[in-house]
Amino acid sequence: MHAQSRLTPQRKTPLGADILRFARRLRGYTQAESAAHYGVEERTLRRWENKEYSPRWNDVVGLVEDVYSLDILEVIGKINDDDTTNH
Repeated sequence: MHAQSRLTPQRKTPLGADILRFARRLRGYTQAESAAHYGVEERTLRRWENKEYSPRWNDVVGLVEDVYSLDILEVIGKINDDDTTNH
């Protein structure tokens, strides 16, 4: 067993849907606004966020960094922090 694994809990990367929803809400955008700024249909974004379709990773990063002006790694960190405080 590695010493590091005892010091830090193992965390999985959140799903793209969870990242998109969290970042959008953090910035206060609607799905319609987000979709228009990124150049996809609103229903596409809605389906991504509702886990009906899995967004491509480059779409997740593009929305988070280009539309919401957030760092993808910071968003993932905030999601993981929220998950650990809610359990």
